[in-house]
Order: sequence, then C-alpha cells, then structure tokens
Amino acid sequence: MNDINQLKKDQSEKHPAFGSYLECMTRTLFTGLAAFTLTFSGTFLAQSLAKKVVPYSRSGYVLVSTCLATAVSYQITSQRTKACQAAWMAAEDKHTYLTQRDAEAEYEDLVKRTFHLSDSGNQVLIVQPYVKWGSGKKRNTTPELQLAEAVALIETLPKWKVVDKLVLPLHSFHKKTFFGKGNLKMLRDKVRENERIVSVFVSVNELRGVQHRELEEQFGVPVFDRYMIVIQIFREHATTMEAKLQVARAEIPYLRSRIKDYHEGALERIGTSSSAVGGDGETFVDVRRKIVGLREKKLKQELEKIRSNRELLRSNRTRLQYATVAVVGYTNAGKTSLIKALTGKASLQPKDQLFATLDVTVHEGYLPSRLKVLYVDTVGFISDIPTELIEAFNATLEDALLADVIVHVCDMSHPDLSAQCETVTATLRRLDVSKNLLENVIVAGNKIDLPRQSGPDMNLPPDITGVSALHNTGLNALLSRIEKSVLAATGRVSMVIRVPAGGSEMAWLYKEAAVSEVVSDSEDSEYVLMRVVISEGQLGRFKRLFISQ
Repeated sequence: MNDINQLKKDQSEKHPAFGSYLECMTRTLFTGLAAFTLTFSGTFLAQSLAKKVVPYSRSGYVLVSTCLATAVSYQITSQRTKACQAAWMAAEDKHTYLTQRDAEAEYEDLVKRTFHLSDSGNQVLIVQPYVKWGSGKKRNTTPELQLAEAVALIETLPKWKVVDKLVLPLHSFHKKTFFGKGNLKMLRDKVRENERIVSVFVSVNELRGVQHRELEEQFGVPVFDRYMIVIQIFREHATTMEAKLQVARAEIPYLRSRIKDYHEGALERIGTSSSAVGGDGETFVDVRRKIVGLREKKLKQELEKIRSNRELLRSNRTRLQYATVAVVGYTNAGKTSLIKALTGKASLQPKDQLFATLDVTVHEGYLPSRLKVLYVDTVGFISDIPTELIEAFNATLEDALLADVIVHVCDMSHPDLSAQCETVTATLRRLDVSKNLLENVIVAGNKIDLPRQSGPDMNLPPDITGVSALHNTGLNALLSRIEKSVLAATGRVSMVIRVPAGGSEMAWLYKEAAVSEVVSDSEDSEYVLMRVVISEGQLGRFKRLFISQ
C-alpha cells in the first residue's frame, strides 16, 4: 500500500493532473463493472422468462448474457476512458503552458533584477578606475578619455543623467571590494551624502560577482559595469526581431555568471544555507540555471533560423557574383554615414550616438569601373567589454566576416583615435577574421573636416585614406582603393575588349560584366573598344561563345 501511495505521489509531482486522471479512471472501472453486472443480470433474467420461446440450456443463457454484458460495458468504459484521457491531456497542456509562462516570467524577472532595468531612468555617479603602473596599465589612452567615453555611454540612455564623475588610480582590479579601504569609504560617503545619486557606474568591462555584491552592499544602491550599461543601450536600440534576439543572447553569459553569486549573497543576508526549492531536490541555483538554459536553447534555435536565412542570401549573392565590402569600426565612427556617401542612398539616416546600428544591413553601390558591390553595415565595436558581448551578434556578423574586403572606419577627430583603432583590430582578430582579410583591411579616416583634438601619441595603421562622409571629401581615392582590393579578392580583371558595334558580343558584355567605358575603334568604325571588369569565369564563357566559333 505504501508503494502505491508513493507511486501516486511521484506521478503527481511530475504530472499535476495525474490525480484527477486516476480518479476518473477509477470511476470508469466501477461504471464498467456496474454496466456489466446490470446487463448480465437483465439479459439472464429475460432469457429465463422466455425459456419456452428460446429453449437454450442454462450454460447458453450464461454465454449469451456474458457476451452482451461485455459488449455494453466495453462500449461504456471505452467512451469514458477517451473522455478521461482527453481531460488529462487538456490539463497537461494547460499545465505546460502555465509552466512555460512561469519560466518566462522568472527569466524576465532575473534579467530585470540582474541588469537593474528600469523605465524611470537613472542618476549616476561614474567612477573611472585605472591601473597606475605595471602590466595592467593602459598606455594607448588616458583615464580622462576613458571617463569621457563612460559619460557618453550614460548619456546615450534616455532619462539617464550623470550626477558626478571621477577617476581613481588603483594598484589592480582584483580586490574583493575592488577599491581599497580609503577609496571605498570616500565613495560610500559620497553616495550617502548626495541624495541625487541613485546608482554607481564602475567603468570596467565586467565586475566579478563577489565584487559586484560587495559594492552594492557598501553603497546601498545599484552598481553597474560596462557590460550592464552596454546591454541597457542594446535593449534601447534594438527595434527588429533579429536585433532583439541577439541582444537577449548577449545577456545569457552575464546572467549565468551572476546566478550563483546572487543566491549566495541572498543566503548570507538572511543567514541560511542552500536548500532544495524545485522538483527532484533542485536548488535555487539549479532552477535558475535551468530557466536560463531553456531560454538559451530557444534563442539558439531562433538565431539558427536567422543564420540559415542569411546563408541563403549569401549563396544567392555568390551565385550572382556580387562582391561584398564589410564596413566596420568603433561605435559612432561614422560607418553608416560613409556607406550613405559611397552609395548615395538618401534613405540611410545616420545617428550621432553610440550603437545606433545593431542590425547588419546590406546596401548596393558602384565602383568607378561600374562594378556593383554590396556594402555591409555592422554593429560598432567598443573597448573594455567582453568579446562574447559582440560574439552574440555572430548570426549577422558572419556577413561581414565572410566579405571580400573590409573597410575599417576611424574617427580622425577623436582624441582617443589610436586606442579606438587598436580596439577594432583586436576585436576582428578575436572574431576569427581570416588572415588574408586582416592583412588587406582598408583604413578610412573619417571626419577629416573636423579639428583633430589632442590625445595620446598616435599609433595608427599605415595608409589611412582621409575622407569626410559628411562633405564627400576623399571618396574617389577611397573608392579606387576599394576597387583595387575587390578585383584582387574576387579574381576579376579590368581589360579592354574589341567587339563589333551593336553586336551580340556587346550586348552580352553589358549584361554579364561591368562596363566602365566604350569608345569607337579609331582603325575600324564598325568596332568599339569596351573597358570592362570581368571575372575569370565570365571571360571563359565569353571566349567560348564568341571567339572559339
């Protein structure tokens, strides 16, 4: 009996509707037995009363009664069993829906709590720490320039305001409390004395879980690192389904790293220990990890669909032999503005803000030879954030990583130009861009119309082509470099072909190749000289069609 009760208990935990189903089936069994008994008795009695008309033996009466009773009880129990099963499946479906809805609600609550999401804005104290000396010291920038970028990040968010800001020298970023005792006390007093400060932004790529928890306990207000702030900006600027999915994917690594720390901190504050809170002895951490894991699995499936769609688009472009030029750069360097200048697309609307572009978009343009190319606009890079934050956009960044040519846009007017260029180059390396692409990157120095602000000694890539996307300055020189690289990368050549004027050869070249110039043949007016850009495969087909005849 105990085993049966335990079985019922176990099944009820796994299937909440099991108890109702068991009760329904029990009633069905008793109904079937009652139907059998009544039918058998009634049939036997009826045959006994009519024995003069139906002269069967007693065993014949039993056989007939049993068969009829069995048929009737089977019909009744079969119908009721189907009704029980239908009710159970409906209850299970409802429970599954509610469970999924509860899991999604739990996940959204976890995201909101972890990243301190709020629609009401924020008033922030910005702390820009820096290592004074040693291997951790940054030598291509200054703390003041880093602080300026931290301010720009906060100002990108609507309803967020900078209340105060400061730079702090540290020996390292490895202390449990991040700051030393003196700096920690100074910051704690500053937060407590200024009622306008409702949060603190420590401008480092990512605080360790224990550091984050210690600082929030010390300050008594939410504490942000750069990962958290960039996620806030991504969520604000994500408008398409693709962008939202990729932002959600970018949240996962940070959430996973914070689950255990959040729980341990909560347990320490209430003075208890880890205990089972879910089914099968699952702990708080296990349940949250499962919720995050399920969300990650769902996101990966959705992003795989995006990747498959983009692979199809890329295969179509390959089939049509379109050359692609990826335009990358530090956030707000002017990538979209440059693409607008190169393509003449009035529909492009660049914005003067960080991470204005989250979706990778493709725009058609022409090189001086009239060769059609596709410019790929990409999400901007930034310093001091983990690579996985950018890697979350791999589903769309693949369009850029598999391009024929990369154009790296630098902001020549920015005082931190050298550090920004190095960040972009380092990020491309971490994203596994091919060696050949990296060695042939074209660097476009944008915003040369603006005065160069003073900054650290420049360590810039060689052969920068200066341009102003706003005033269309230097575009011809840049286009010439892009064309040269595209021809080399795609195996195309620029050549002059002599064909009959108005003939089928001329029509074929206009259709299949890029024709940049047509002049009459000075020696024979019935012929023209066509300067074309043509691939090796196209040239082979031309020869087979018109020369080998």
